[in-house]
Amino acid sequence: IRQPPRYTLFPYTTLFRSGRGIPELRQALVDLAAGKRVRGGTGGFRMPIDRVFTMKGFGTVVTGSVLSGTARTDERLVLLPQEVEVRVRGVQSHARAVDRVVAGQRAALNLAGVSVEDVQRGNVLATPGTLGPTRRMLARVRMLSSSPTPLEDRQPLHLHIGTADLVARVALLEPAPIVPGGEGYVELRLESPTCARRGDRFILRRFSPLATIGGGVIL
Repeated sequence: IRQPPRYTLFPYTTLFRSGRGIPELRQALVDLAAGKRVRGGTGGFRMPIDRVFTMKGFGTVVTGSVLSGTARTDERLVLLPQEVEVRVRGVQSHARAVDRVVAGQRAALNLAGVSVEDVQRGNVLATPGTLGPTRRMLARVRMLSSSPTPLEDRQPLHLHIGTADLVARVALLEPAPIVPGGEGYVELRLESPTCARRGDRFILRRFSPLATIGGGVIL
C-alpha cells in the first residue's frame, strides 16, 4: 500500500508570515483569468448553498457558486427542497454590491421570506418551476479501482452532490455487484430529499471506514 506523502506546515507558515511570493501569486491568478469571460445567464437560476448566516440589519444571507441563470435584486426564487418562495433583497459578488450575478460567479444573496434556521448547507436556490425535490435518482456509477470492496445492492453510503452530504441506499439495476474499477447503473434512494439535474456529478463515500469509493453522473 502506497503511503501518502508527509508535509510540514513550517515552510507554508513562514511564507504566509513573510508575504513572500504573494504578489506573484496574485498576478498569476490575474493572468489566468484575463482570457476568460463570464458565462451567459441563460436558463433558470440555480445555486447550491454552501454557507448561511445572519447579518444585523439584513437578515438571512446565503452564499454559493451560481451554476446557471441569473439572479437580480427583488427577484423571486424558490428554496429547495423545502419549496419555500423567497425574495432577493440584495446581491453581492466578492464582497461588492452588484446588480446581478450570473453562471460562473460567486454570490451572496440577502433573502426575505425565510429565517436563517430554515436554511442549511446543501439547499438549492432556483427559479420557480425549474426544479423539484426528489428522494430517488437514476445514475451511472464508476467505482474507483482502489475501492476495497464492490458496490453491493442496498448498500448505505454518503452521497455528495452539489454542496449536500446525504445518506443514500444504492439499488443496483444489474444483477451483479459493481466491482472496483467497473461501471454500472443504479437508483439512488435518499433518506432526505434533494434536487438535481441530468448531468450533475456526485461522489460516493463509505461509512466505515470513511473512504471515497466512486462517483458518477445523474441520468
